[in-house]
Amino acid sequence: MIWQSKHITQHGLKSKKIILDQTIEIKYLSPSPETEYIAIIGGGPKGFYALERLVTELKDAKNATNLEIHIFNTNSFFACGQNYHPDQPDYLLINYAIGNIDAWEAPQALQIVPQRLNLTEWIKHHRHPHCPEVNPRDFASRELVGYYLMDCFQHVLQAVPKNVSIRLISTQVEDIRESTSTYILYAHDQRLPFAYESTLLVTGNSYHNFDLENTQQYTHITHFNSAYPIRHLDLIPDQADVAIQGYGLTFTDVALHLTEGRGGRFEYQHNELIYIPSGREPILYPYSRSNLMMIPRSGMLPEEKYELLFFTDHYIDSVQMRNRENKISFKKDIVPILKKEIQYAYNRLACEDDSLTELEVIDKLFFPNKDLDSQQLENYHQYMLEITQYIQDEAAKGISKSPFMLAVHACRACLLQMAKVYNFCGLDGKSHKYFDRKWSGNMNRLSFGPPTENSKKIHALLKAGYIQAKYGKLPAFRFNSNGLELFNDYYTKTFQYHIDGRIAKPNLAAANHHLYGNLFKSGMVQELINDAYHTGSIAIHPDGTLIGKENSMLYVYGTPTEGNVLDNDTLSRKSYNFGNIWAHKTASLVTTKHKKEYEYSL
Repeated sequence: MIWQSKHITQHGLKSKKIILDQTIEIKYLSPSPETEYIAIIGGGPKGFYALERLVTELKDAKNATNLEIHIFNTNSFFACGQNYHPDQPDYLLINYAIGNIDAWEAPQALQIVPQRLNLTEWIKHHRHPHCPEVNPRDFASRELVGYYLMDCFQHVLQAVPKNVSIRLISTQVEDIRESTSTYILYAHDQRLPFAYESTLLVTGNSYHNFDLENTQQYTHITHFNSAYPIRHLDLIPDQADVAIQGYGLTFTDVALHLTEGRGGRFEYQHNELIYIPSGREPILYPYSRSNLMMIPRSGMLPEEKYELLFFTDHYIDSVQMRNRENKISFKKDIVPILKKEIQYAYNRLACEDDSLTELEVIDKLFFPNKDLDSQQLENYHQYMLEITQYIQDEAAKGISKSPFMLAVHACRACLLQMAKVYNFCGLDGKSHKYFDRKWSGNMNRLSFGPPTENSKKIHALLKAGYIQAKYGKLPAFRFNSNGLELFNDYYTKTFQYHIDGRIAKPNLAAANHHLYGNLFKSGMVQELINDAYHTGSIAIHPDGTLIGKENSMLYVYGTPTEGNVLDNDTLSRKSYNFGNIWAHKTASLVTTKHKKEYEYSL
């Protein structure tokens, strides 16, 4: 079952309008000398998590001053971020089962909201009576998750202490300056009239790719440097040829929006999913470094995590002990154990005659197209049809019967385990760079693909010809009088429409985020440099504070911490929860400061 907002009663969806109505512009606020101000820059899920912890910490605080918390977001969909805002098509899905999603802190923690439902419980509580029973292995649309997050957020807003005010501000913060022990924010080149005691940077996926920025000088080429908001792609005319860079989750979104979103539909015929076109579809020509699709993800629950036998905590401890003076080498210390773990998983289910060596297993999962001959590369679309059909067949067998899918399951566990080696420069600089450039993307392709249903849809679009997998090798590009030409040894085509379907990584030196570019230029943030490897990321301490600003109250949480930590772009509250640390420090700051001022006045 795939749950969407149409399955939920209007009562369950009402928080969206309430929050939209509470959103204001900064020009309608003015400072008060009796009030302390706190800023959260980024109003997505993790901005919400941090707010919930802060107001919870303040709930029973004595002698707390009047406090006003400003949450800045680029739109009015607070708690959602770009990924989960409810104003998006319902065929865009989350890529993990609903049983994995819980917006609340662990029950044993201090709480401010009495009724705290996880997503599965929330759907059960608010679904229409005629809907089927809810299973935690079900999937949901991202717009429905947005409604859930906004509803949770609204419960927090209703529970704030009397001396605390929350202001939801729709604007983009462009710069931050220090002023004694406070922070001054700038938006639209204007200084905001507030002195913030504490500031949290939690901006989510908001970086930009610049690879094809110079297409702006070519009026006959339309380039989208991001696929989002997805409705911007409605500018692409019917039946146009469209190049898209990337084969990941964004590519899946784009493909569905430009087909199903234009009136096409998917139907099962003889147990096979078939695409029925509307006639309005463009033709998509994807390409990437690997030129491979992501592996579909079934409805796995947290308790079904693969139990690692070799790449264990004990192994990591032993490697770290051996390398205490020198950091860990990924090639020497980690790659052999990864290969061993994944090979063992594959051969556990393979027949004796079908067992594979470590190299064969790694090639089968990571690099299945590396040894294609010229004929196969020239007919890459047929190869892609065959490999995606194989993946669908293996996914249908599941991890209990498919050696391939069990090996994928082990790879996912290895990637999660890698965080214990990777975080805060546990690898030497060369290894850090090698993992980021060569292994991270491949492990993510295997581990965090789309739901099986969407993977089937992509295969159906390949078969129907609305996706043309022509590039078996990464193409180069050049501009000509007809458009953007993408070419390699085997295929050349010119396009008037191009979409960058990659999620941009941080690059401070290139200033691919306006706020962080300004902070880097002014010296407020430093780049994380591991040995000689320039990561492009903001350098932070393990508590989320900025390196070089150790005594400040400027913290970072969520996606901007990547590079320091591995894979922090999730809905999880359990991983790298710097927001909790910031909330505790901020609550202590404002209550202690008020107490000291109160005692001094006596």
